[in-house]
Amino acid sequence: MKRGKKLFLLLLALAVLLGTTAAVKALSPKEEASQEVYTTIFTVDSETVTDLHWKYSEDVSVTKQDDTWAYSEDPAFPLDSSYIDTMLSALSEITSAKTIENVEDWDQYTLEAPVCEINFTADGTDYTIKVGEETSLGDQRYLSIGDGNAYLVDASFLSAFQYGLYDILKMEEVPEMDNVLSLEHISSDSSYTIENKEGSGLAYSDEYIWFLNDQPLDTELTETLLRYVTDTTWQECVNYRAEDLNKYGLENPTVTLVAHYTQEEAEQTFSLEIGDACEDGYYARISGSNMVYTIPKAAAEALIFTTYADLKPEDVLLMDWDKVSSVDIVLDEETYTIRISSTTSTDEDGNEVQEVTYTLDGEEIDGDSILNALDDLDSTGYASGSPGENPEEIRFVIHQDHQTFPKVELVFYRYNSTSCMVTLNGEPTVLVNREDVVSLVETVNDQVL
Repeated sequence: MKRGKKLFLLLLALAVLLGTTAAVKALSPKEEASQEVYTTIFTVDSETVTDLHWKYSEDVSVTKQDDTWAYSEDPAFPLDSSYIDTMLSALSEITSAKTIENVEDWDQYTLEAPVCEINFTADGTDYTIKVGEETSLGDQRYLSIGDGNAYLVDASFLSAFQYGLYDILKMEEVPEMDNVLSLEHISSDSSYTIENKEGSGLAYSDEYIWFLNDQPLDTELTETLLRYVTDTTWQECVNYRAEDLNKYGLENPTVTLVAHYTQEEAEQTFSLEIGDACEDGYYARISGSNMVYTIPKAAAEALIFTTYADLKPEDVLLMDWDKVSSVDIVLDEETYTIRISSTTSTDEDGNEVQEVTYTLDGEEIDGDSILNALDDLDSTGYASGSPGENPEEIRFVIHQDHQTFPKVELVFYRYNSTSCMVTLNGEPTVLVNREDVVSLVETVNDQVL
């Protein structure tokens, strides 16, 4: 190969290599920007700032009075000063990656009509800072400090000022209510009170905690309802000093919830009022407060519309079998009595071990299989009416160590081709799948026959 041709090929390879390197750099603007050096272009002692005004989504001005920040137009405004602290921190030192000197066309850098304008007074001197749009490469935005230059600063600078008046409002806190004693539900139509009566003996099982008019309630459903009050979450404040409560349906609330609870061994109350529905949920306030909020629709409607029927126990049977001494099972007009006894021993590790024995006519049987099958039954809905002349599938009479309910009677009646009605101590409670009852009967037959 001729020498000239070799030289041409070497130069061509070098050109390709340089082009590739340039392309890689062009495709990695963030990596290149990250290597830029930021220098300080502005500092201020935040302790000397006495007035601060910024215009982002709206104009907001705050003033420092006796070392406390307040909304300039209404000192009674509940200001969350942590937002002001964040703004002052951002202003205390501003750094720039690039300076564009002696700008003539501010619109070119989106600073003629800036995204945000900040005015403040520090140690008697007034300052104006304008913040523009992000650059085409992102991560940086234009900024002016009033010295005739435009600067490229970190894009996150603006985040400290992206607030309107109600964004910096301090909402009222809902107290911690770990130990709720009762909840009053008060409306124009009716009122009821849910009470914690754990260990009262009002139900056949001590596992029931919550009661309404001495009727046991489903624990999980009731505590879910209670959490809508104890864990009240404000979506937003719509008026921090409402004078016309009718505007929000709070002059005569749709419902008032009064929670009674203990805190540091002292009884306290928290009262929540719910008014009209709005686009984002429902209006609400703490009773006696002038601050009106919105709360989520699901929480509000649960608190407004829940009734006793919604909180009735869904359990087929909620039984503490440790207190049961015997179970009479009536099947095909025959009665089988299963006696239950337990012994406690200590294993080789020193732990107490309880062993439960089930006997039928003096013979030991697998009673756990029957009780487990009974516990595993799920309801398919609440029962209404009475079993009438419907045939009885199986009956359980449970004898237990309980002062008020020494005997509990559970009966399954054929309701239709797919369901059975359950009665507890003679009162209809729930429906269950008939095939599950048939399976329960088969389990009993396996042990008693």
